Amino acid sequence: MKQFFKSNGTTLRLAMGQCSILITLLLVAAFFGLIPNRDQAIIDGRVAVAEAIVSNASIFITRSDLGRMEANLRLVLSRNPEILSAAIRRGEAKAIMIVGDHEANWLVDGDNNSQLVVPIWEGESQWGQIELRFEPLRPQGYLGFMLEPIFLLIAFLSFTCLLLFFLYLRKMLKDLDPSQAVPERVRSALDTMAEGLLVLDAKQNIVLANEAFSTLVQLTREQLFGRKVSRFEWLDGEDKPLSQVNYPWTEALNDSLAQKGRTIKLRLPGNSNRTFLTNCSPVLGSDDKAGGVLISFDDITELEEKEQQLRISKLEAEQANQAKSDFLANMSHEIRTPMNAIMGFTEVLKRAYSNRNSDKVQGDSLQYLNTIANSSQHLLELINDILDLSKVEAGQVEVETLPCSLHSIIHDVIQVMRVRAQEKNLSLEFIPEGDFPATIQSDPGRLRQILTNLIGNAIKFTEQGGVKVVTRLVSGGKDSIIEVDVLDTGIGMTEQQTSAIFSPFVQADSSITRRFGGTGLGLTISKRFAEALGGDIVVSSEQGAGSCFKTRITAGDISGVSLLSPEQMTAANKLEETHSHGRWLFKPAKTLVVDDGVENRELLSVVLTEVGLAIDTADNGLQALEALDKQRYDLVLMDVQMPVMDGFTAVAKMRQQGLQIPVVALTADAMKGAREKCLQAGYSGYMSKPINIEKLLAMVAQELGGQWQDDVELEDAVESDSTIPTLTAESNDASTAIDNSPIVSSLWANKKYQAIVSKFVQRLQQQLNTIEIAVQQNDYKTLQDLGHWLKGSAGSVGFHQFDEPGKSLEDFAKQQNSAGLEAILVRIKHLALRVQAGINDTEPAVVPRQTAPAPQVTSSNHQLAGTITSSLIGNPKLRPIIERFVTRLESQLQAIDEAVEQQDFVRVGDLAHWLKGSAGTAGFGVFTEQAAELELQAKQQSVEQVKAIMKTIRALFERIEKTEVNDTV
Repeated sequence: MKQFFKSNGTTLRLAMGQCSILITLLLVAAFFGLIPNRDQAIIDGRVAVAEAIVSNASIFITRSDLGRMEANLRLVLSRNPEILSAAIRRGEAKAIMIVGDHEANWLVDGDNNSQLVVPIWEGESQWGQIELRFEPLRPQGYLGFMLEPIFLLIAFLSFTCLLLFFLYLRKMLKDLDPSQAVPERVRSALDTMAEGLLVLDAKQNIVLANEAFSTLVQLTREQLFGRKVSRFEWLDGEDKPLSQVNYPWTEALNDSLAQKGRTIKLRLPGNSNRTFLTNCSPVLGSDDKAGGVLISFDDITELEEKEQQLRISKLEAEQANQAKSDFLANMSHEIRTPMNAIMGFTEVLKRAYSNRNSDKVQGDSLQYLNTIANSSQHLLELINDILDLSKVEAGQVEVETLPCSLHSIIHDVIQVMRVRAQEKNLSLEFIPEGDFPATIQSDPGRLRQILTNLIGNAIKFTEQGGVKVVTRLVSGGKDSIIEVDVLDTGIGMTEQQTSAIFSPFVQADSSITRRFGGTGLGLTISKRFAEALGGDIVVSSEQGAGSCFKTRITAGDISGVSLLSPEQMTAANKLEETHSHGRWLFKPAKTLVVDDGVENRELLSVVLTEVGLAIDTADNGLQALEALDKQRYDLVLMDVQMPVMDGFTAVAKMRQQGLQIPVVALTADAMKGAREKCLQAGYSGYMSKPINIEKLLAMVAQELGGQWQDDVELEDAVESDSTIPTLTAESNDASTAIDNSPIVSSLWANKKYQAIVSKFVQRLQQQLNTIEIAVQQNDYKTLQDLGHWLKGSAGSVGFHQFDEPGKSLEDFAKQQNSAGLEAILVRIKHLALRVQAGINDTEPAVVPRQTAPAPQVTSSNHQLAGTITSSLIGNPKLRPIIERFVTRLESQLQAIDEAVEQQDFVRVGDLAHWLKGSAGTAGFGVFTEQAAELELQAKQQSVEQVKAIMKTIRALFERIEKTEVNDTV
């Protein structure tokens, strides 16, 4: 049946339409009375019979012959079976004469078609009435309606006409079908073609469609016949609706010219699009006008998708190539920068030591060595980032699942990063949000790396405000989840920058790289590590307001783990911090250092000798075995890859000989499996190069039973009888009697500690600026931390004069005593000047002494609020450089102003580049960032921005304490 309607739908619809017209005409004819009414004729006949009965009855009544009237009535009923019953009634009284079962048949409210009431007259007055009950014309309800003559007529004509019209139209349409003009063999040939074919008439109605097109649009050829081709949804190359005038076949019909190779899209059922290459050939009539058009549809959707994929692949390849090029250029700069510092300052030290009389040996060597150490660490971090990325890209990220204390890891990272934050005058806070598990199941190394990257980035891109680390427990139990948010008040990002921030080698934009540096690898690596830990990192940011990096990781089963309140975590971290300053104490022990690298042997010898251990060295495994045969050692630190005999062979022979002393592997192999390989070979411990001194000493202490002693314990041992007086601003002022004599460290006599003392003095000069800024801003938390640092570090390097001032600074900060803080700051700065004088006085005899008169403690001897001084002002040998820079800076600023007025942005950029490099060299780092921004805006030729930055630089220049510079030179 379904197939019948599918193949004959059009014919059936036409037949039904014609039947509807016929029925409508019949109804109109019935309405106007053009069709005879059979029911009305029957009713009229019944009325005539009733009138005849009444006439006879009137005669009998006049004669008072009721008997004959009843006989006559019975005769009429017997001859007219449609009359069921009859009765004669006078008024409302009971019937006086009844023929048939009238009481059962008569209905009080019966219709006029089935019962009649006719009055009987006697003269001029009504004598009574006769009641006649007839057979109903038809049943009541739906059945009666269906038996209506007009309904039966319509039903009969509808059925017969529909059948006759259908048969007739099917025959006629078949004879009139234009497609029948195409021979069957030709149609079969068209149906075998893979491409769709349509034939349209001049009005763009479909007159022929082959099987391919019919299948494509999921319509039969009968359904397609006569259909407007515009009823399909045709699209252009951008998937936008195509107007009918732009159809290629429309142009072929209008111009009577073939349209070849035109591309068009068709939206199919299911909202899928297909792309076709069309060719339209007009069918010309005798007047050379197009009477129709033949269209072929060649489906090129797959070709277009492959072409699109090729375009995307090409674009991605170009972007990847550009990213790698940018990375190589950036990495070249990043690697060359520390390498240049390492090679340059190494050459300076070589030249200095070749001339023992050079003051570079004692004066600047520590600064140069610090630069080399920092550059080496930076270079190592770059190499680690590249190696981590290569592992990530290769899918070789390995993670461990160990019990670890996340809040302790966060505290450790914050302690390391706090120095960088303080250098930029930023706050760095750890804010636990609710209870947090004491331990979780995760990889502590990867967590530390993620947090270091995120917090380091936050500090790098924040100029004002601070950074917060917020932790929360999202869900507990066996599948617990934790979140760590790193929030900053930095430069923020746009939505477009946020979407690309986790791509490798990518920073927010190129100006970020120029301004802040970096390789753009840290966030990529961190995100991959977070995913490996079963979580993710997401970022939300607002440009100019800051960013929030949310790290979510699985924490394993913490069902039996205790939850710490924020107060408990803070107390635990403070206790840990208290024990983070001190030194290792060892009992007498003998250690053998085995390494084929001379530098490594010397480094380990210096470090271990300083903590009181006796050291012997060997170049290879064979020499180590010979040394072990001659005497007993408590510990062996041995490399793995060495000439003559490697470490694996040597440690195997040691174990074969029954030696059970600890043997720790020191190897540059940091790849996965190296630790297990060393332990299986016989080593008792493992440490990768480059050696971390603190970790090395901790490992040695574990093997030799060393004990850690806090700086607080050392102070108590030396000054066990000291008491802390009640601190007030007045008592502090009274105690600051002016003493200008130089201060010399009690450790200076030992050459091994001179470098440490010098480093502290240099650090002290930097921290003084931080203390002064914190006093101005009432940053009591920072002042408390700095007081604690000064109290512990100064005494450790032999400057016990700072013990009481450091303690006072810490206590005044706790009390939030502004007056006391200002007074103690003056005292600490005075002590710092005396320490610097002591350093100058204790230079070796071969260096000419330059003893300057001790400065007086007056308001001009320290940096006033708002003034700027060079961080190198404490070194007399560098003061001429500072003076020359300040003098030249004034003339260079004037030159920049002239270049700005002339809009010579090339000149402005060159001068800004000079300022960016020279200011930091002279100790005026405050100019570096502004100079870098000035250089960037000069390249962009932004006049307003350049003028605004120059206004800031001018204001900074005016704040330089020129009198102090001149006085100290």
